[in-house]
Amino acid sequence: MIRVACHLSYRVSYACCYVLVQITDEFGSFDKYCWSFVNYKPIVSKFRYPRQVPVKSPKADVISKDLVKRGFRSVGPTVVYSFMQSSGLTNDHLISCFRFHECVAAASSSADEANDAKRNINTKVEEKTDTEVKVEAPL
Repeated sequence: MIRVACHLSYRVSYACCYVLVQITDEFGSFDKYCWSFVNYKPIVSKFRYPRQVPVKSPKADVISKDLVKRGFRSVGPTVVYSFMQSSGLTNDHLISCFRFHECVAAASSSADEANDAKRNINTKVEEKTDTEVKVEAPL
């Protein structure tokens, strides 16, 4: 019985790894996949009271449905929203919290760096296409 349970556990973990590899192949990394849902910029919420902080959001619903479609399990909107909070995709610090302004400043600087990186990638692509060998049409 234990042997069967270990085998099933192995197959489940292998399936999760396979899904992660597919996402990495498509987006470059799981990080880029996650940040693509929020346009590479953290969502800043301005809550005054703890009761205002939601347990899920429409964005978490979208991410959850996409993860389930790709083969993940146990990734409901509440779990995904919790992941969004812990990974910095959304800033739900109360505005009275001492970390709120630090997180907003860090988010704006990381968004600027992401935009700079996008511009650098675009210019590299343009440079590459400008220097490619021109093919002439046959006579």
